[in-house]
Amino acid sequence: MNVFLFGASGPTGLRVVDQLLTSGYRVKAMARNPESCSFPDSKSLTVLKGDVMQPDTFQDHFSDIDVVISTLGTGTNRKPTNIYSEGGRNMMAAMKKFGIKKLIVLTAAAFDTSDPQTNTFIVKAIVRQLFKNIYTDMEMLEKLLEENTDIDWICIRPTRLTSKKGTGKYRTNLNHSPKGGRKISRKDLSKFIVEQVESDEYIHEKPVVAY
Repeated sequence: MNVFLFGASGPTGLRVVDQLLTSGYRVKAMARNPESCSFPDSKSLTVLKGDVMQPDTFQDHFSDIDVVISTLGTGTNRKPTNIYSEGGRNMMAAMKKFGIKKLIVLTAAAFDTSDPQTNTFIVKAIVRQLFKNIYTDMEMLEKLLEENTDIDWICIRPTRLTSKKGTGKYRTNLNHSPKGGRKISRKDLSKFIVEQVESDEYIHEKPVVAY
């Protein structure tokens, strides 16, 4: 099975690359600056330079793809962005052109104001204010996904990400965080992401992942 990964050079993306290769998939990993990091040496990995905001840099590589994954993010940049919404729109347009059905994307648990687990003082007063622009665009992406029912999308909402080692033990809950769930390592998140490549359990759902 062939998987295309957007955001491959990010801290989550690199772990997803490793997990995909370990799981036996053939991977096309795209980043704007792939030379900035070290990718595994594997015959099953093709590293591409491209930009989700410029479809002509990636859509020709979609011809043999079965599943698309996006771990795109803005890092510490909190300025207004449309990388989630417009990027998602570009991905889905290219997917439809080549008949690709499955899309796995990431947003975040913290932006959902209806989630009682994330409605703490710190999240409401600080986190949602600091990342307001990012969360606004994430919300736009989720609305866009809901409009595209012909795509078998899965929208994963991780809790606070850490760089700690994975435990292999985590919990999921639809839409809202599992009770007491506050964080998840990127290692375990990548494992959950890759598990969805061949699973239909969360099609058109928004699972939250946490310890």
